This record gives sequence, C-alpha cells and structure tokens, in this order.
Amino acid sequence: MLEIKPFEEKYFEDCRQVCVNTGPAEAKNNSAEREKLLAVYCDYYCEKEPQNAFILVDENDKAQGYIFCSENVKAYRKGFAPYMQILRGYGVGSCVIPWGEQVIYNFFSKKYPAHLHIDINAEFTGNGNGTKMMQTLLAHLKNKNVRGVMLIVGAHNTAAVRFYKRNGFKILCSLGGGTAMAKEL
Repeated sequence: MLEIKPFEEKYFEDCRQVCVNTGPAEAKNNSAEREKLLAVYCDYYCEKEPQNAFILVDENDKAQGYIFCSENVKAYRKGFAPYMQILRGYGVGSCVIPWGEQVIYNFFSKKYPAHLHIDINAEFTGNGNGTKMMQTLLAHLKNKNVRGVMLIVGAHNTAAVRFYKRNGFKILCSLGGGTAMAKEL
C-alpha cells in the first residue's frame, strides 16, 4: 500500500535515488552528471524547503516518488545560490538550464509565486499516485495562501504535459526545449 507523507530527513537518500532513476541516462553512470542533476532537482528542496515536500512511500517506508515545491521565487533564487556554485564548478554550461528556469519563474512570479517538481519511479506511475501527490501539494499551498504554482516540463514530454493539463495546469509559454505551465490556486 502506497502512502503520501510529509518529507523527513530519513527519505533524503531515497529521494536522491528517485531523481537519478527518473533523470537522464547519463546521470546513472556519470558522477558529475548525477551531482548536477541532484543539485538542480532534488537537494535544494530537501535541504532548504522540506516543509513543501511530500513523499510517495511504499509498504517498507521507502520513497518511490516525490513532489517538491518552492513557494516563493525570490526566496528560491536566494536559497539556490549555493547550488548554482556547485554547478559553476562543472563549467558555465551547467548553469544554463537552471538559470533559464529561474528567469522564467521570475517572469511569471507575480501570478504564480510557487514552482514544483515531481518524479515517481516508473513502476509506481499510472495508478493515480501523481495526481494524489499533486492534490496533496496544491491543498498545502492553498492553506498557505499561495496564489499560484508553475513548473517547467520538457516540451517533448507529452505524457507529462497531458498529466499537468488533467490536473488543471495551462501552458504559459514554450522556449527551447521547455514548456512552462501554471495553475492558479
């Protein structure tokens, strides 16, 4: 039986593994790619905004998915600075995507001050788990009086775009390989 729980430190390494499992193939076999992926899509949320993270756990209390959120773009940008330093250590090219995402988040932040990131191990997708995690996060944000939330998804990831649309998100713009989507709360 799967359950959604608030993030706890004991799930940190499991969340990192989910991030790698669901990330690009090169992150599985290349430690530099792994560390860059984790810096951008996992570690910040677990370390800086754990109160906005929810974990999908299995019957053994092992994380099989997560939904992370930053509720305020300005706080995120400031808190993310040490993670950008990690990325700079791998060269300026490693900063392009996270910097671009921050520009997009900032551009739409007045209406959609929060942004999210969700991943689920493949064997736990397709059973409504993503929707349940999304509903949990959206209720959490509404309780905190957050006006809206956005995300950026790979433009080629049509299954994810359909998932977000089913959960009430609309497309804001598409730039390069990414599509920005948002939902008012």
